[in-house]
Amino acid sequence: MKTLDIGLGGYSILQAPNMTHTQMMSYIIRTPNGKNIVIDGGRPGDAEYLREKIGEYGNHVDMWLITHCHDDHFCALMEILRDQKDMTIEKIYYNFPSREWLNKIEPMDVNNEFIDIIESHSDLFFVVKQYDELEIDGINISVLNDPLSLTKETDTRGIGINDTSVVFRFTFPNKKTSLFLGDLGLRAGDLLEEEYGDKLKSDIVQMAHHGQDGAGENVYKRIRPEVCMWAAPMWLWNNDAGKGFNTHTFKTVIVRGWMEKLGVKHHAIEGEGPAIII
Repeated sequence: MKTLDIGLGGYSILQAPNMTHTQMMSYIIRTPNGKNIVIDGGRPGDAEYLREKIGEYGNHVDMWLITHCHDDHFCALMEILRDQKDMTIEKIYYNFPSREWLNKIEPMDVNNEFIDIIESHSDLFFVVKQYDELEIDGINISVLNDPLSLTKETDTRGIGINDTSVVFRFTFPNKKTSLFLGDLGLRAGDLLEEEYGDKLKSDIVQMAHHGQDGAGENVYKRIRPEVCMWAAPMWLWNNDAGKGFNTHTFKTVIVRGWMEKLGVKHHAIEGEGPAIII
């Protein structure tokens, strides 16, 4: 396991590896007192790894945060909820657009299936909104954006579910920070940068949309991270769908160039296997 030590003061962030060939996103934040926060979780094929890791951490999740309504982010949770076995989950936080909007923009049966689960577990799921703050074992978790802001526009051309990603910012007791962007798109990223500017500065950043075709370079210039977390398998990291390095249409190599210009030295890449930041 790759370890990056930036001084989180006894806290840790695990970036889980992808268990299938496709991209996904799965993180577990653990506190010194054994509290566990999961972010997203991945696809159905990633559920068993996640279940085993949570089992190693006490088989209990204090907070589960879902960034947005795409199956590579929530399906592992959906599998676990179907059969929790001995695992306990206290609260799940999310903010999705309406079922009607989702079906208009990107109709997918799996999204409707997950919303059905949310509606049937109303005691477990809680909606978060911009400026909400959650506290757990010394960590402050801030919701920085209104994930539904772009859904209110009458012209929906170019707007997708990625633009409804909730942006979570973790502030640890020693003031180290980690920013989770989910799959935040270009327009939503611009809104974030316009509102916060240099206040986006964070020690760690989860790269938007698996490090390709997400938030723009302007956002990362404001964040100025020390560590980049890439929820990307190696083929995506290298923009290689089988014909060689940087021969496909993904923008990962371009985004890597942005980080190089910013002088970022530390990268955790999903395709390299599990990584832990401490």
